Amino acid sequence: MLNRVTITGKLLDTPKVRTFEARGGTIETVSLWVEVKDDHRADRFTVEINCPKQMAVAKAMRADVMVEVTGKLRHDRWQDKNTKRWTGKVFVAIDPGEGSLRSKGLAETAEAA
Repeated sequence: MLNRVTITGKLLDTPKVRTFEARGGTIETVSLWVEVKDDHRADRFTVEINCPKQMAVAKAMRADVMVEVTGKLRHDRWQDKNTKRWTGKVFVAIDPGEGSLRSKGLAETAEAA
């Protein structure tokens, strides 16, 4: 089964860089918040980037840029420690060698800096 998704939308905020401790080292990931609009609705997607090459591309971007994201659709699930309820999220993942991130220029509603 092929799991591939491409979205084009506006970057709503600057990229968020997060670092995690894992197996005696650290893992860095970059997160984006992308809005895709049409005439009837606006949907927002989280993009998690784990590829070093695509992380460098993401870090150079700023809010209000139109981006094209190609990656895999993923579902993450976890149990809340206090309530013991399960919760989750669906997001687009860009793993090393599997996906891309491209700038398409400033969004139409963005003002020049």
